[in-house]
Amino acid sequence: MTYTLPRLRDRLCVAGFIAFWLVPLVWHGFVSPARLPGEPAIFHRWHSISCLFTDRPNQRNTYYVQVRYFGQSEWETLDLAGYFEMEPFGYRTRMHRYLVRWRGKKSRGREELAAWLYRRHAELHPDRELPSELRFVHAWTIPSVDEPPTGDARPPPLSEFPEERTQIMSLHAPPPELADAHH
Repeated sequence: MTYTLPRLRDRLCVAGFIAFWLVPLVWHGFVSPARLPGEPAIFHRWHSISCLFTDRPNQRNTYYVQVRYFGQSEWETLDLAGYFEMEPFGYRTRMHRYLVRWRGKKSRGREELAAWLYRRHAELHPDRELPSELRFVHAWTIPSVDEPPTGDARPPPLSEFPEERTQIMSLHAPPPELADAHH
């Protein structure tokens, strides 16, 4: 029986798999979760997903939408039931995923999301006045083995977070077309 070498194309595919998948995957899993120089962002995301649960997260992020109505000094947390029909990520909606990506950046995305929330509020509550202000709030907890979370993994009310574990991400006014229509 004679042995023949695999075709060049097959050898290149195996080498590419090792170089572009296995080596970065091992790197992210054992050395550093940071992006490798020249690594495309989508590959980094795929490698990170493949390395799920290699260590515990350093914080658990929760995002809230708060509104305030004209003449009101207190902010109230908006109940997002009805705003987002699907919760494909457990209790989290796509809004949570967007805010994770837009957290540290000055982004038009939050402005567009706020405008959409104002429009959706007007649709859901045509008899109510439109909020005069809307803000996105990021809150976080630090996981602890000594004090594991209890309950059904739903986020706690924003009022339960200490002030040093909350951050106002951005503040928004109603879009001009809605502001004019509600005055």
